[in-house]
Amino acid sequence: MQKALVLSVAALAVILGLATNATAQDGDKKEPNREDIFGKSFEDKVEDAVDKGCDWLKKQQGIEKGEDPAVFGQFPPNPPLYGAGEPHRYRFARTAFPIQALCKSGVFADDPAIVKAMEYLRKNYKENGVLRNEQGFVPSTTYEDATVLNAIEAFYTSQLEAKERGLENPKKRVMEDESGKKIPVKRWGTEEKGAKKAKEKKKAPIVLTPQDKKVAELAVKSLINRYRKAYGGGGWRYAPNGVGENDPVIECSATQYALMGFLCATRMSITYDRSFLMDVYHFYRTQQDKDGPEVVRKEKDAEGKDIDKPDDGGKKDPKKATRAYVPGKKDKARGWAYARESKHGSPQQIQADTNAYGSMTVAGVCAMIMLRDEMEKDPKMAARWKPVADNCQQMLNDGMAWMVVNWSMKENPKRGMYRYYYYLYMVERVGMLGGIDFIGKHDWYMQGAEILLDQQTKGGGSDGMWDIQNEIDPSDIYNTCYALLFLKRGTAGIDRPKPVFTGGDGED
Repeated sequence: MQKALVLSVAALAVILGLATNATAQDGDKKEPNREDIFGKSFEDKVEDAVDKGCDWLKKQQGIEKGEDPAVFGQFPPNPPLYGAGEPHRYRFARTAFPIQALCKSGVFADDPAIVKAMEYLRKNYKENGVLRNEQGFVPSTTYEDATVLNAIEAFYTSQLEAKERGLENPKKRVMEDESGKKIPVKRWGTEEKGAKKAKEKKKAPIVLTPQDKKVAELAVKSLINRYRKAYGGGGWRYAPNGVGENDPVIECSATQYALMGFLCATRMSITYDRSFLMDVYHFYRTQQDKDGPEVVRKEKDAEGKDIDKPDDGGKKDPKKATRAYVPGKKDKARGWAYARESKHGSPQQIQADTNAYGSMTVAGVCAMIMLRDEMEKDPKMAARWKPVADNCQQMLNDGMAWMVVNWSMKENPKRGMYRYYYYLYMVERVGMLGGIDFIGKHDWYMQGAEILLDQQTKGGGSDGMWDIQNEIDPSDIYNTCYALLFLKRGTAGIDRPKPVFTGGDGED
């Protein structure tokens, strides 16, 4: 049976790179507006939740006895061993991920918790531990290298946002409430006047200090050092190339994290040779379903009217995004798996890892967007990318079709509550990288925010955190960071590509 997938011109931002707001519908009926669900105080409820989440997160810094006081969270006394020996304690992740979440939530970069965490990275993120895993130095992983890059980008973004809003000086961080009383501004972006003013300004480029540039360059070098070729392409696990982890050799989750790190590196003007990214593209081709139920895609214009024929003859309309019309296009709902070649664990685990599910499918869509953007921005690689650009587009179309067919924000589709907040975070990335508000008929942000507002812990010592204990340890730190990044739509700082439209329509 065919299923209709109706996409507006703007909605294809997520799969085609538009920078405009978007709607992707699988029917004419829309769900209630956010105001119908939350009332006029929706934004206030979100900001209150973010305030509490940030306050709780900052209190978790330095709580583990015997650990560096800059590291967040309490590692459990008897953690699972992922292989032989002492478990990896993810110190860089437990420092960098909170930096990213706090800064993207609007916490000022000069907040003591952020300053302490940044100093930890500057002091401890060294070649001895990161590249050579020498005893006495803090080791790293693919996930942590990428998170360090995300953290540095978020830190400097927070500085720029505060400066653009006239809030660089802590003494000026005050605003008036409804009664005219002056109150402190806890986070940039919460002051109405400043926020409006900042939106009018063009984003300034990120200029790193020599010390932070050295850390960022080392993270890029480490990611390249961990790159592996396998399964007809290339990608990442967690360890360096040639160091164990052969089941699977590479997988979609770590590979997507690495790509996010490279995208942040580009944002910070850290250069690298992108030639290996073609092999990453080929790896993702092997991990997507070979077939799936047919979905007919029918475009609508910005006013919601059907596009039955091109109204510009395929030529550029100066009032619209450049676009080429391809009639009768049909997509197939094809998702991504963790690793098709995995034979690790129980039969149930192997089945789960080798079949498509929600978080890996959204991560696959994000990975293809990031691959495309990185290749098209590089004059040396654009010509190599051009022959596969159409196929990349179809892979994105099909991945989004899988999401519509299997839609849920109450669980990770096909995996239940497994890494549920990570799934929400991946949906946020798709929405923000593409500028898309609806997936099918679903307002992804409204649905996710409603759940997160309900699931946030209220009262007691855990007031403000999110945790359903389905993550690596410490799960409360990671899940709270995922929730904050979703609510504040933390991917918004990434540059979006030049608008290009290509699409088609079809009938049931």
